[in-house]
Amino acid sequence: MTEVRLKDVAEAAGVSLSTASKALGGGRDVGETVRRSVTKVSEELGYRSRSRRTRADALPLVTLVSDNLESPYTLEVLSGAVHAAKRMGVALISTDLHGAREGTDVMSPAWLRQQVAGGVKGIVVVTSEVSDAQIRWCRQNGLPLILVDPAAPNAEEVVTIGSTNWQGGKQATEHLLALGHRRIGLVRGPEESVPAVERHQGYLTAMQQAGLEVAAGWVQPGLFTPESGRLALLRMLESETPPTAVFATSDAMAIGVLRTAHEVGLAVPGDLSVVGFDDTWFASWSSPALTTVRQPLGSMGQVAVERVLALAGDPGRFAHPFQLETRLVVRESTAPHAL
Repeated sequence: MTEVRLKDVAEAAGVSLSTASKALGGGRDVGETVRRSVTKVSEELGYRSRSRRTRADALPLVTLVSDNLESPYTLEVLSGAVHAAKRMGVALISTDLHGAREGTDVMSPAWLRQQVAGGVKGIVVVTSEVSDAQIRWCRQNGLPLILVDPAAPNAEEVVTIGSTNWQGGKQATEHLLALGHRRIGLVRGPEESVPAVERHQGYLTAMQQAGLEVAAGWVQPGLFTPESGRLALLRMLESETPPTAVFATSDAMAIGVLRTAHEVGLAVPGDLSVVGFDDTWFASWSSPALTTVRQPLGSMGQVAVERVLALAGDPGRFAHPFQLETRLVVRESTAPHAL
């Protein structure tokens, strides 16, 4: 049987050789109608590009996308994903939202087409916002997609991996209540972040069940960064009845609270108790060591890779979210409230 060449595809589609190459390679300067026409012809003729032939005997590919590949949170999720990929004989490609070549935004239709053309089995997106249009594109084009700790809620159905954020937020607050604290502040996290909202709700539930009102100024926004934790504590301290304890919905923000407390002369935990969330590596190395809610970040990465490969084999296998258990880790940053 004669091998189908790119030239044959171009002639059958009625386009130039360069246009056919761009259409199949995800080039941006090709219209969608032309792209679909060329793609259809290539499939009908059974055309396989050289890169696809070369990859025939290569490992299956999974792409992991994150908003920040430098944060301790993401690195722990990535470590778990790498472990699962090795165990399952998969090559893992990692990138951030700014990691595509010039002219092609990560998660754009052109970038997604490149993933499909490159033989990627599925995409795992970590703590990054994904639009409903992107979810639909992946579903319509047979590209499995899983979100880890989604940055915003979606109307479209998509498989998510997370932890028991509501329960973790409730645990953190109940720990402070058990120590006698009644004025408990919260550094909330990004307003649209699904995990941040769930942790906030856990905090509110614990306060309500304890019969306590949350005073104005006790709940402050944050961005999962130390600087936002610093600003949140400074605003809390301006209230008429400042908190004696603070629950920050990420370790990074909790570290900002710890440092700022020291700068303004508050002893932790003597004057202010602090709880974080994540239990990333620097929680145990902070001074004092941080009491925090541990979420199994490595396991979340492992499960994401396992599930995206399962979806590649059977797209209708499941659609429900997966939640892994959190647990409170008590260290040195919390103590009974001094009356």
